[in-house]
Amino acid sequence: MMAGTIVERQVEEARRYIARRVPFPARVGITLGSGLGPVRRSFRTVAALPYGEIPHFPVSTVAGHRGELVIARCGKQNVFILDGRVHCYEGYSRAQVTFPVRVLGSLGVKTMIITNASGAVSRRLKPGDVMLIDDHVDLIRTGAAEVAPGVHVLRRPYYSRRLGQIAEEVGRANGVSVRRGVLLGSTGPAYETKAEVEFARKLGADAVTMSTVPEVTVCHQLGISVLGLSLVTNVAASHAGGHEKVIGFAAKASASLRSVILGVLDELARAR
Repeated sequence: MMAGTIVERQVEEARRYIARRVPFPARVGITLGSGLGPVRRSFRTVAALPYGEIPHFPVSTVAGHRGELVIARCGKQNVFILDGRVHCYEGYSRAQVTFPVRVLGSLGVKTMIITNASGAVSRRLKPGDVMLIDDHVDLIRTGAAEVAPGVHVLRRPYYSRRLGQIAEEVGRANGVSVRRGVLLGSTGPAYETKAEVEFARKLGADAVTMSTVPEVTVCHQLGISVLGLSLVTNVAASHAGGHEKVIGFAAKASASLRSVILGVLDELARAR
Protein backbone atom coordinates (compact mmCIF):
# COMPACT_ATOMS: atom_id res chain seq x y z
CA MET A 1 0.00 0.00 0.00
CA MET A 2 2.80 2.39 0.92
CA ALA A 3 4.64 1.77 -2.37
CA GLY A 4 1.44 2.36 -4.32
CA THR A 5 0.82 5.60 -2.43
CA ILE A 6 4.35 6.83 -3.22
CA VAL A 7 3.97 6.02 -6.92
CA GLU A 8 0.60 7.73 -7.10
CA ARG A 9 1.99 10.84 -5.43
CA GLN A 10 4.98 10.99 -7.77
CA VAL A 11 2.76 10.50 -10.83
CA GLU A 12 0.52 13.34 -9.64
CA GLU A 13 3.49 15.67 -9.12
CA ALA A 14 4.75 14.95 -12.64
CA ARG A 15 1.24 15.32 -14.07
CA ARG A 16 0.77 18.75 -12.50
CA TYR A 17 4.16 19.95 -13.76
CA ILE A 18 3.39 18.87 -17.34
CA ALA A 19 -0.25 20.04 -17.29
CA ARG A 20 0.85 23.59 -16.50
CA ARG A 21 2.92 23.60 -19.68
CA VAL A 22 0.51 21.84 -22.06
CA PRO A 23 -1.72 24.14 -24.15
CA PHE A 24 -4.14 21.40 -25.17
CA PRO A 25 -5.24 17.88 -24.14
CA ALA A 26 -3.91 14.81 -25.96
CA ARG A 27 -5.37 11.32 -26.06
CA VAL A 28 -2.54 9.65 -27.98
CA GLY A 29 1.01 8.97 -26.82
CA ILE A 30 4.00 7.72 -28.84
CA THR A 31 7.19 6.15 -27.51
CA LEU A 32 10.16 6.38 -29.88
CA GLY A 33 12.77 3.63 -29.56
CA SER A 34 16.50 3.51 -30.34
CA GLY A 35 17.44 5.74 -33.27
CA LEU A 36 13.81 6.55 -34.07
CA GLY A 37 13.96 10.21 -33.10
CA PRO A 38 13.68 11.30 -36.78
CA VAL A 39 10.01 10.22 -36.69
CA ARG A 40 9.45 13.31 -34.54
CA ARG A 41 10.23 15.61 -37.49
CA SER A 42 6.83 14.84 -39.00
CA PHE A 43 5.13 16.60 -36.09
CA ARG A 44 4.80 20.26 -35.23
CA THR A 45 6.44 20.64 -31.84
CA VAL A 46 4.56 22.93 -29.47
CA ALA A 47 6.77 22.31 -26.43
CA ALA A 48 9.59 19.97 -25.42
CA LEU A 49 10.34 19.13 -21.80
CA PRO A 50 13.65 17.40 -20.98
CA TYR A 51 13.05 14.37 -18.79
CA GLY A 52 15.44 15.77 -16.21
CA GLU A 53 13.15 18.74 -15.61
CA ILE A 54 10.00 16.69 -14.96
CA PRO A 55 9.58 15.57 -11.34
CA HIS A 56 10.56 11.91 -10.83
CA PHE A 57 11.06 11.22 -14.57
CA PRO A 58 13.91 8.78 -15.27
CA VAL A 59 16.64 10.23 -17.51
CA SER A 60 17.89 8.41 -20.64
CA THR A 61 21.59 7.50 -20.57
CA VAL A 62 21.85 5.51 -23.81
CA ALA A 63 22.84 6.87 -27.24
CA GLY A 64 19.88 7.20 -29.61
CA HIS A 65 17.46 8.26 -26.86
CA ARG A 66 17.10 12.03 -26.71
CA GLY A 67 15.15 12.11 -23.47
CA GLU A 68 12.39 14.66 -24.05
CA LEU A 69 8.64 14.71 -23.61
CA VAL A 70 7.31 16.45 -26.71
CA ILE A 71 3.88 18.04 -26.94
CA ALA A 72 3.06 18.11 -30.63
CA ARG A 73 0.42 18.27 -33.32
CA CYS A 74 -0.04 16.19 -36.43
CA GLY A 75 -2.88 17.52 -38.57
CA LYS A 76 -5.89 17.53 -36.25
CA GLN A 77 -4.31 15.12 -33.78
CA ASN A 78 -2.66 16.21 -30.54
CA VAL A 79 0.03 13.85 -29.26
CA PHE A 80 2.54 13.36 -26.48
CA ILE A 81 5.84 11.95 -27.77
CA LEU A 82 8.32 10.22 -25.47
CA ASP A 83 11.46 10.88 -27.53
CA GLY A 84 13.62 8.18 -26.02
CA ARG A 85 13.12 5.75 -23.14
CA VAL A 86 15.04 4.22 -20.28
CA HIS A 87 15.79 0.52 -19.79
CA CYS A 88 16.17 -1.86 -16.89
CA TYR A 89 19.79 -2.50 -17.91
CA GLU A 90 20.58 1.15 -17.13
CA GLY A 91 19.92 0.35 -13.49
CA TYR A 92 16.27 1.42 -13.45
CA SER A 93 13.50 -0.67 -11.91
CA ARG A 94 10.42 -1.64 -13.89
CA ALA A 95 8.49 0.96 -11.90
CA GLN A 96 10.90 3.66 -13.11
CA VAL A 97 10.93 2.37 -16.70
CA THR A 98 7.14 2.50 -16.84
CA PHE A 99 6.75 5.80 -14.94
CA PRO A 100 6.41 7.96 -18.11
CA VAL A 101 3.56 5.77 -19.36
CA ARG A 102 1.78 6.07 -16.02
CA VAL A 103 2.11 9.86 -16.21
CA LEU A 104 0.71 9.98 -19.75
CA GLY A 105 -2.21 7.87 -18.57
CA SER A 106 -2.86 10.37 -15.77
CA LEU A 107 -2.87 13.14 -18.40
CA GLY A 108 -5.69 11.42 -20.28
CA VAL A 109 -3.86 9.34 -22.89
CA LYS A 110 -6.07 6.45 -24.05
CA THR A 111 -3.93 5.11 -26.92
CA MET A 112 -0.19 4.41 -26.98
CA ILE A 113 1.89 3.72 -30.09
CA ILE A 114 4.99 2.03 -28.69
CA THR A 115 7.96 1.52 -31.00
CA ASN A 116 11.39 -0.08 -30.76
CA ALA A 117 14.37 -1.20 -32.79
CA SER A 118 14.58 -4.99 -32.86
CA GLY A 119 16.66 -7.88 -34.10
CA ALA A 120 15.04 -10.45 -36.38
CA VAL A 121 14.74 -13.97 -35.00
CA SER A 122 12.30 -15.25 -37.63
CA ARG A 123 13.87 -15.96 -41.00
CA ARG A 124 10.90 -14.29 -42.72
CA LEU A 125 11.89 -10.89 -41.28
CA LYS A 126 14.65 -8.71 -42.68
CA PRO A 127 16.16 -5.34 -41.75
CA GLY A 128 13.82 -2.53 -42.76
CA ASP A 129 10.62 -4.49 -42.08
CA VAL A 130 8.04 -3.11 -39.67
CA MET A 131 6.79 -5.85 -37.36
CA LEU A 132 3.31 -5.40 -35.93
CA ILE A 133 3.54 -6.87 -32.43
CA ASP A 134 0.84 -9.49 -31.90
CA ASP A 135 2.07 -10.74 -28.55
CA HIS A 136 5.21 -10.85 -26.45
CA VAL A 137 7.44 -13.02 -24.28
CA ASP A 138 8.60 -11.22 -21.13
CA LEU A 139 12.16 -12.07 -20.08
CA ILE A 140 12.79 -8.60 -18.62
CA ARG A 141 12.72 -9.59 -15.00
CA THR A 142 13.98 -7.35 -12.20
CA GLY A 143 11.88 -8.83 -9.43
CA ALA A 144 8.10 -8.92 -9.09
CA ALA A 145 6.27 -7.16 -11.92
CA GLU A 146 4.76 -3.88 -10.77
CA VAL A 147 0.99 -3.58 -10.93
CA ALA A 148 -0.67 -0.19 -11.34
CA PRO A 149 -2.04 0.91 -7.94
CA GLY A 150 -5.69 0.07 -7.48
CA VAL A 151 -6.02 -1.57 -10.92
CA HIS A 152 -6.82 -5.23 -11.52
CA VAL A 153 -5.20 -6.97 -14.47
CA LEU A 154 -7.75 -7.18 -17.28
CA ARG A 155 -8.30 -10.41 -19.20
CA ARG A 156 -7.91 -9.11 -22.73
CA PRO A 157 -5.17 -8.96 -25.39
CA TYR A 158 -2.20 -6.72 -24.63
CA TYR A 159 -2.21 -5.32 -28.17
CA SER A 160 -5.26 -3.74 -29.80
CA ARG A 161 -6.63 -5.79 -32.70
CA ARG A 162 -8.35 -2.72 -34.12
CA LEU A 163 -5.17 -0.64 -34.14
CA GLY A 164 -3.28 -3.57 -35.63
CA GLN A 165 -5.75 -3.86 -38.48
CA ILE A 166 -5.48 -0.12 -39.16
CA ALA A 167 -1.67 -0.36 -39.21
CA GLU A 168 -1.77 -3.23 -41.71
CA GLU A 169 -4.14 -1.32 -43.99
CA VAL A 170 -1.96 1.80 -43.78
CA GLY A 171 1.12 -0.28 -44.57
CA ARG A 172 -0.48 -1.77 -47.67
CA ALA A 173 -1.63 1.65 -48.87
CA ASN A 174 1.89 3.07 -48.47
CA GLY A 175 3.89 0.12 -49.77
CA VAL A 176 5.40 -0.63 -46.36
CA SER A 177 6.15 -4.22 -45.39
CA VAL A 178 4.16 -4.71 -42.17
CA ARG A 179 4.41 -8.26 -40.81
CA ARG A 180 2.78 -9.62 -37.67
CA GLY A 181 4.97 -11.30 -35.08
CA VAL A 182 5.80 -12.06 -31.47
CA LEU A 183 8.31 -9.87 -29.64
CA LEU A 184 10.68 -11.17 -27.01
CA GLY A 185 11.83 -8.65 -24.43
CA SER A 186 15.26 -9.41 -22.98
CA THR A 187 17.08 -7.57 -20.22
CA GLY A 188 20.24 -6.72 -22.20
CA PRO A 189 22.47 -4.79 -22.53
CA ALA A 190 24.43 -7.48 -24.37
CA TYR A 191 23.08 -8.56 -27.75
CA GLU A 192 21.91 -12.14 -28.15
CA THR A 193 24.25 -15.06 -28.80
CA LYS A 194 23.41 -17.59 -31.52
CA ALA A 195 22.29 -20.05 -28.86
CA GLU A 196 19.99 -17.43 -27.32
CA VAL A 197 18.48 -16.71 -30.73
CA GLU A 198 17.69 -20.40 -31.16
CA PHE A 199 16.15 -20.37 -27.68
CA ALA A 200 14.01 -17.36 -28.66
CA ARG A 201 12.77 -19.22 -31.74
CA LYS A 202 11.74 -22.17 -29.59
CA LEU A 203 9.77 -19.76 -27.39
CA GLY A 204 7.86 -18.60 -30.47
CA ALA A 205 9.52 -15.20 -30.85
CA ASP A 206 9.96 -13.48 -34.21
CA ALA A 207 12.06 -10.53 -33.02
CA VAL A 208 13.95 -9.48 -29.88
CA THR A 209 14.36 -6.15 -28.12
CA MET A 210 15.46 -4.80 -24.72
CA SER A 211 12.40 -2.67 -24.04
CA THR A 212 8.68 -2.25 -24.71
CA VAL A 213 7.28 -5.17 -22.72
CA PRO A 214 7.22 -3.39 -19.31
CA GLU A 215 5.50 -0.33 -20.82
CA VAL A 216 2.93 -2.46 -22.64
CA THR A 217 2.20 -4.38 -19.45
CA VAL A 218 1.40 -1.18 -17.55
CA CYS A 219 -0.72 0.14 -20.44
CA HIS A 220 -2.65 -3.12 -20.24
CA GLN A 221 -3.22 -2.64 -16.52
CA LEU A 222 -4.33 0.97 -16.99
CA GLY A 223 -6.73 0.19 -19.83
CA ILE A 224 -4.70 2.06 -22.45
CA SER A 225 -4.98 0.63 -25.98
CA VAL A 226 -1.61 -0.29 -27.49
CA LEU A 227 -0.24 -0.43 -31.01
CA GLY A 228 3.20 -2.05 -30.89
CA LEU A 229 5.57 -1.53 -33.83
CA SER A 230 9.09 -2.93 -34.12
CA LEU A 231 11.47 -1.64 -36.78
CA VAL A 232 13.74 -4.55 -37.63
CA THR A 233 17.26 -3.11 -37.72
CA ASN A 234 19.42 -6.24 -37.80
CA VAL A 235 19.41 -10.01 -37.80
CA ALA A 236 19.71 -11.16 -34.18
CA ALA A 237 23.14 -12.66 -33.34
CA SER A 238 24.59 -10.80 -36.34
CA HIS A 239 25.40 -7.43 -34.84
CA ALA A 240 28.76 -6.26 -36.10
CA GLY A 241 29.05 -2.56 -35.31
CA GLY A 242 26.92 -2.90 -32.18
CA HIS A 243 24.51 -0.29 -30.90
CA GLU A 244 25.91 2.50 -33.09
CA LYS A 245 25.11 0.53 -36.24
CA VAL A 246 21.60 -0.27 -34.96
CA ILE A 247 20.69 3.36 -34.23
CA GLY A 248 22.25 4.46 -37.52
CA PHE A 249 20.17 1.98 -39.49
CA ALA A 250 17.04 2.86 -37.49
CA ALA A 251 17.46 6.54 -38.33
CA LYS A 252 17.83 5.78 -42.05
CA ALA A 253 14.98 3.28 -42.19
CA SER A 254 12.56 5.18 -39.96
CA ALA A 255 10.64 6.61 -42.95
CA SER A 256 8.61 3.40 -43.26
CA LEU A 257 7.74 3.43 -39.58
CA ARG A 258 6.88 7.12 -39.78
CA SER A 259 4.44 6.57 -42.65
CA VAL A 260 2.62 3.86 -40.69
CA ILE A 261 2.36 6.02 -37.56
CA LEU A 262 1.11 9.05 -39.49
CA GLY A 263 -1.45 6.94 -41.33
CA VAL A 264 -2.74 5.43 -38.09
CA LEU A 265 -3.02 8.88 -36.50
CA ASP A 266 -4.94 10.14 -39.52
CA GLU A 267 -7.40 7.24 -39.25
CA LEU A 268 -7.83 7.81 -35.51
CA ALA A 269 -8.56 11.49 -36.12
CA ARG A 270 -11.23 10.60 -38.71
CA ALA A 271 -12.88 8.17 -36.30
CA ARG A 272 -13.34 10.82 -33.61
